[in-house]
Amino acid sequence: MAQDEAGSRHLETWELTEAGPRRRLRVPLDQELPLTQCVALDDGRALLSWHQPGGVQRIDLFDRTGGRRPLGSCPTPLRLLPGLDLPGWIATAIAYGADEHSTVFRVGDDDPWLTPITRLPGRLGGSATIGSCLAVTAVVDGTPTPLRIDPAVPVRDRVTRLTGADSRTGAHVLLSRAGRVLLAVDTDAGLRLGVATGTAVHLLDGPRTADSTVTPLALDPTGGLLAAAVNRGARSELALYDVESGAVRQVATPPGVLGPEAAWTDRGLWLPFSGPTRPTVFGWMGPRESELRWVEAQSGRHPARLERLPGAVGPVEAVVYGPDWRGGAPVVIALHGGPDRHWTLGFDALFQLFADAGLAVIAPNQRGSTGYGREHADAIRGAWGGPDLADIRALRAYVDETRGPGAPRPAVYGSSYGAFLALLATAADPDGWSGCVAVAPFSSVSALYADANPPTRNLIDRLAGHGDVDDALGPRDLLRLAERIRTRVFLLHGRLDETIPVAHSRALAHRLIDAGHGHVTYREPADRGHAAFTALANAPQSREITDFLALPDAVRRASSGQEHRPLLAAAAHH
Repeated sequence: MAQDEAGSRHLETWELTEAGPRRRLRVPLDQELPLTQCVALDDGRALLSWHQPGGVQRIDLFDRTGGRRPLGSCPTPLRLLPGLDLPGWIATAIAYGADEHSTVFRVGDDDPWLTPITRLPGRLGGSATIGSCLAVTAVVDGTPTPLRIDPAVPVRDRVTRLTGADSRTGAHVLLSRAGRVLLAVDTDAGLRLGVATGTAVHLLDGPRTADSTVTPLALDPTGGLLAAAVNRGARSELALYDVESGAVRQVATPPGVLGPEAAWTDRGLWLPFSGPTRPTVFGWMGPRESELRWVEAQSGRHPARLERLPGAVGPVEAVVYGPDWRGGAPVVIALHGGPDRHWTLGFDALFQLFADAGLAVIAPNQRGSTGYGREHADAIRGAWGGPDLADIRALRAYVDETRGPGAPRPAVYGSSYGAFLALLATAADPDGWSGCVAVAPFSSVSALYADANPPTRNLIDRLAGHGDVDDALGPRDLLRLAERIRTRVFLLHGRLDETIPVAHSRALAHRLIDAGHGHVTYREPADRGHAAFTALANAPQSREITDFLALPDAVRRASSGQEHRPLLAAAAHH
């Protein structure tokens, strides 16, 4: 799935040759990519899943020349997986129903195109194909358990435990190859990688430390070597594990991020790579090679750097773009969504756009961000808008102190959870910001939980978002805190957003105006979902948002008496 710099979206198929990658097919698409799934078939065809308004999921089959044939539609969200080695089985689908059971389906190109195979209690997690069988992670008696599903046997015998892994807290399926299944096994010593062959599990040692994680990418054709991304904060490196000996070899990797997946064939190891100046490309290492090769970076891109800047209780890592923020350039502090996410050194069109506009970008991975160990990520459990907000406030104060009294104050940008956090920051320090852009914010966790779809509520439950923060700012409810927000505010929310209902931004915009706020801009694209802002030079809101963020304090103060009620017209009639 690809998007070019003009914003055009495409389905692409590539052949991975010994001489490098070669694109075979490029088909234009008209749907948003974040909600689109794609499964490449072994014969060169591709299966595409996308959502229509109202939540209906449509499945289309593309042939080798780009011809598109509707296969069917389903009102229940499907997760698509590769097919099994069985006649007519082109893909596998898993649906999680309102009855809290998961159903595994065969997807075929005949009629019926969707055939149920088995039904299991709970939500199914990680999965891998083992020839004509499927391995999945299921919760059995409260414990994540790897199961094998064999559609070729009678229904009563189709589901069996995959391994005899002796783990009190469970094991998760990750990958399979050559009869082996790679598992993430919870042990008393923490999360370990294990290889299961039959009922025996061999645990692997590796560079898993408190401040890094290991993401398995692919097993080689023999199942004897594992390629994994070792993720340390905002960047990742490639490591090769010997499954038998446990030996680990690091492969030189330029600054950037790998994967989350790869392919290892008899033609070599292939994996996506992205760096600050390099949109996602294929990297590859031939069968007899020991170093990765990459497509050269494009010229004219803004480089990025990592800096450790003060947080409330210690330094936090930040990805920095554009001119030196210590000078006189306008600064924007960018907050990621999630909150279980983090900024990386991968190519970021948003930060390239901001840097093109002369903005100095500071993108911190404050507490609550992933990539820095469990303690860092869990700091906000039960306290959304607590430790992470404290880090943002400390960072803003440090930026102001370093730049001196004559420099413009920083602006803040955030999307989704980052938008919620950005608005909290402007309420906590009313005179500390030159402006705030909030894309798809929610007003409070409790209001979002009441309005949201099941996946969003599951995320709030999983990340313990319900807790209250007991400090001078009080409950983290933006409608209650609106009177404290004095800086300019730009709200952008797609009308088709199914993750955070657009009513949250509408209510917040009206509350700010009712509280006497002097400068509120509201935009509600009728054809956009949760990804309301596409960071491309020709996107409708790009120039408006970059100009807004770069606006100096003097202009802000001169315009503080102007109300922009006409900009709320899109929300007024709802």
